[in-house]
Amino acid sequence: MATLTRREGLAAIGSAVTAVTLGANASQAATAAASAFDESNVTWYTLEGIDHLWYHVLNVDEDLKVVDLLLKFSGGERVVLHKHHADYSTFIIQGELRIYDADGALTEIRPTASYVQKSAGGPPHTEGGGDQDCIAWFSNKGTDGVIYEILGPGGETLGTLGFAEFKALMQAQDTPVQPIVPG
Repeated sequence: MATLTRREGLAAIGSAVTAVTLGANASQAATAAASAFDESNVTWYTLEGIDHLWYHVLNVDEDLKVVDLLLKFSGGERVVLHKHHADYSTFIIQGELRIYDADGALTEIRPTASYVQKSAGGPPHTEGGGDQDCIAWFSNKGTDGVIYEILGPGGETLGTLGFAEFKALMQAQDTPVQPIVPG
């Protein structure tokens, strides 16, 4: 017989209550509740001037020139216009990430569990969550300089976020949750 942790037990109770409340949609509600990403151990941070976005820097590797971070995008909203100046990969953990061109047209939807690799460059765009908040892992690779260029409505550079800024942001974060080693 498996033993449930307190969190797993509470999640199961929540799923059961949701299922009873929704009646005919009980199975669908229970599946959705069970598949939601548990972000209770993630401390989210914000950047002044960038609405609808939270971040948590996971790692800054100076030798490999890699910055890994979690980004959380508000559902139904968009972040500022920007460009990517580093090669990057994304993996969507929760929700869907929607990409819009500079004119606001939807150009791509990345659903939960999708993985994408892109080269640096590309046109300016905005991003945001779909119907719910989107949580995505971003891995920026191959630069110790600018990673993101923040743009104004006319395409003018308002600021940049680079390797040094992400290193400083990571150092300013609280100590992240660490693995538990039985013993």
